[in-house]
Amino acid sequence: MEGPDSLSLNFLPENILMDILSYLGVRDLLRISRVCKKWRRIVHDKKLWVHVDLSGYSMVSSRVLWLLLRRYLGNGLLSLSLRGQLGSLRKQGLLSPALLRALSQRCPQLGLLSLTQEDLKGLGSHHQLPASLRTLELCRCEVPPLFFRAAPQGSVRTGLETLVLRSVPSFCDSHLKSLASQVSLKTLVLSGTYRVTDRGIRDSAESLAQLSRLELHGCGISETVLHLAGCRMRKLRALQLSGLPSLTGSGLACISQLPQLETLSLERCRGNGEGEGPLNPEVIVAACRPLPALRTLRLSQSDFGGPEAIGKVREGLPGCLVTSAPCPSPLVLTPWGTSR
Repeated sequence: MEGPDSLSLNFLPENILMDILSYLGVRDLLRISRVCKKWRRIVHDKKLWVHVDLSGYSMVSSRVLWLLLRRYLGNGLLSLSLRGQLGSLRKQGLLSPALLRALSQRCPQLGLLSLTQEDLKGLGSHHQLPASLRTLELCRCEVPPLFFRAAPQGSVRTGLETLVLRSVPSFCDSHLKSLASQVSLKTLVLSGTYRVTDRGIRDSAESLAQLSRLELHGCGISETVLHLAGCRMRKLRALQLSGLPSLTGSGLACISQLPQLETLSLERCRGNGEGEGPLNPEVIVAACRPLPALRTLRLSQSDFGGPEAIGKVREGLPGCLVTSAPCPSPLVLTPWGTSR
């Protein structure tokens, strides 16, 4: 009988071994594929290449991506996360039209593409992305002016349903209007896109009528977006806004027209600067009470009167989970800089 020292991973059934290897990153998978023929065969199994995250690797080149595409990525790939080299000395983008065509052919089920620090100027438009995409996430990317222009006649239209943009300053009102007129978005998340204004939301509101989730953080918007949401986006189930320069009772009352709203988050939304100041609990309760589906309400203490005011909101909305972000501690000047 073999002793315990002779036991190894090779004694495990392949399905269990594959479950263990599924927790490894791409670099580790490629390394262990050189251990033996058995492990190499297992690493080539498409079940290990369903959700591929390369965003943690800063030196992935187009050549490496081509290699992965030819040897490992295939029909089973559902999501792909990549990090480009925007801001580095290398001017060439990670993605090219040829690579995207190959990705579309070899990975027909790819539904989510997440890009970080990628320069998209080398692509003609978003229509060169795989038509199977349902979710597109861009973080700190460069988007050219005509990237979201309408598709040429006869081309395959994308079925994009979710758009998430974080710190993409080049994205503006015209981008939003053009894209919204072509696809039926269900989720729209814009964070740090300060060129998106009330005008862009107003021009796109009719095309965004199918939205079920809307998040706007650090955009150039005002409480007008609440009026537009109440009038045009009646299917919203989640609404998260932060950084509004002013929020009044009349603006907040517009959300009462959203019968399906389940989650509402308002953070860093100050008074209107004309003496109204923070909204009182009675106004918040009056605006939220008509919402039959509301289950979660998140408010920031510094904007809505502190812990006591939040407590009154909880009392007025007993069927709703009311949470709050604490007031930030004041900055303290020290010899080593500032601290909280």
